[in-house]
Amino acid sequence: MPKSNLQITAIGHATTLIQMGEQTILTDPNFSNRILFWKRLKKPGIEPKALPALSAILISNAHYDHLDIFSFKYFKSTIPVIVPKGLGKFVSRFLPNPVIEIPPWSHHVHQGVEIHALPVQHIGYRWIPIRNRPSAAYLLRSPEGNVYFTGATGYGKHFKETASLYPIDVALLPIAGYNPPWLHQKNNMNPEEAIRAIEDLKAKHLIPISWGSFLTLGEKQEEAKMWLERLVAEKNLSSKVHLLSPGEIWETKLTSPL
Repeated sequence: MPKSNLQITAIGHATTLIQMGEQTILTDPNFSNRILFWKRLKKPGIEPKALPALSAILISNAHYDHLDIFSFKYFKSTIPVIVPKGLGKFVSRFLPNPVIEIPPWSHHVHQGVEIHALPVQHIGYRWIPIRNRPSAAYLLRSPEGNVYFTGATGYGKHFKETASLYPIDVALLPIAGYNPPWLHQKNNMNPEEAIRAIEDLKAKHLIPISWGSFLTLGEKQEEAKMWLERLVAEKNLSSKVHLLSPGEIWETKLTSPL
């Protein structure tokens, strides 16, 4: 990959590999075969041993599918783990890695990449003990482009608030986990809401995540994907929406101003 390019590889669920020039960032790593009661349906697109050297790891929330402690056995303990403000103490109980907390609307510069923590509409609780934990979206800003990532969120005003401050080249947004609506509507998005979200974000591209790798209660495995494909066809969004299966890569040479 030329150093001037932005490259994103889908690994599965909310796990993606973001390569921005010389920096390589992994999001919500999950390489486990099972999450509590849910068995993995698709193998990760990249095996952990095949990953390039990582600059940092992002954690968006404390749910078991996004903060999978077991997956960290594959990573060096020197890799910084970046978490929402208030989640650091919990993570440090299990991991020896350096942990960096970022408060909402603040940022941390890591090896030339600005990492901004932004608000989301999501409750990232753990069951043992049952306690709400903070969640965040992240905006990665570099000369190669600006990437917005959130592992889980409901649809809300935070998208327009973010767009008023930053240009966004590509948004990585979840599209599954919406059933039953009475339970999940405030915390997760369906494909139609994801399309509205990229309109609010004014993002040039959308890469849907958090679909297909694990069976979601009340949804068929490919339900969210097929729903989104219908919307893309109806709205003529094929140049903007990129549905990546595990292992597939999206790359752009577009450059955003910081």
